[in-house]
Amino acid sequence: MQKTKAEIRKGIIQLLVRATPENRRAVINLLPAAKHALDSGYVPDIPPHSVLHSWRCLLTLLANVTSMQTDADVFFRVSHELLAITDRLVPPTEALRLSAKILVRTFKADLYICRMRDEQKNWLITAADSPLGGAVPLAAHSIEESFLRHPVMRTIARGHEFYVVSNNLRGIERGGESLDCTAYKTGYRSRLCFIVRERSSGSPFGLIMLYSMHDYGFETFEDRFLARCGQLINLVVGSHVALARDTLEKAAGAMAHYGNNVLNNMRVQAEFCGELVQMAEKNRSRAIVLAKQLSAENDGNMRAKMQSDELEELLRSTDMANLSRHLNAVLDNTRRMATIIRSLQKSVNRPRLLKYVRGVDVLKLDDGRNADE
Repeated sequence: MQKTKAEIRKGIIQLLVRATPENRRAVINLLPAAKHALDSGYVPDIPPHSVLHSWRCLLTLLANVTSMQTDADVFFRVSHELLAITDRLVPPTEALRLSAKILVRTFKADLYICRMRDEQKNWLITAADSPLGGAVPLAAHSIEESFLRHPVMRTIARGHEFYVVSNNLRGIERGGESLDCTAYKTGYRSRLCFIVRERSSGSPFGLIMLYSMHDYGFETFEDRFLARCGQLINLVVGSHVALARDTLEKAAGAMAHYGNNVLNNMRVQAEFCGELVQMAEKNRSRAIVLAKQLSAENDGNMRAKMQSDELEELLRSTDMANLSRHLNAVLDNTRRMATIIRSLQKSVNRPRLLKYVRGVDVLKLDDGRNADE
């Protein structure tokens, strides 16, 4: 049965009777913030039919509810900023970097490092920056996923968690939770890592690693809040990447279908033109021979001889070899375009960007001349 406001007020007063004046003021000062949190929709994780036995229990409960209101405000802000980056389609590496720039502000971190998983299940650095101008350590470029002594790799192997906090960044060989002591020597003391997974399969593809120069720099955030943030990052970034990949896949499929049909027609027509050129070359050679014969037969007829000589000159000046070279160039370009289409299909899983005019990013594709590195 739900209690009335009068009964709740009476119960609080009874709990505060035995509290010291200082603790009584602390409880009273927390009441408005706790009420605001509850009015905002926060539901505290309290077992049903539980009873507050003392003012200490009440103080702890109010402090937890008040802190969750702060977390709720942060969660709302970070969700709003993360959703804002979905306005345009970007590759997974760029989506991670943009998300990391938001999270490094949200969690008051001093450094972020983004990693992407390659085909060999190695985690490679794709972006790193210290927004506040701090030192960027020379972190290991690659971490093998099978290296389960690393807490992040161990969390990935468990397959269902979205974050992990490490408060000892000394090297693993020295009992720490980092691959080496590079970050620790640079001044970083704690790390919060978010794991981004595929929406469909759940397999991880990205890491956003936040570093703080403070001891236990991320301990002020409750586990439940970090879990919600991890789920939000996966929802936003994972959905954004999935949408971009799906869009690119459809575009590549359409280009492969329509583009290859057009290229096949162009190739057939160019090859047919090549055959016509060969026939024309044979006819031209035969016509030159006939023109010479006419010129010889009309040796006494000046007008006929001049016309025969002019005909021979016109036939010789018709450069069929040059026309054949241009047709071969058309065939080469059709093969080059087919290579570009295949590269577009491959870029669905591993898109790379190239700076174009006025700083516009375009997909970097293999055109058969400059192969992807």
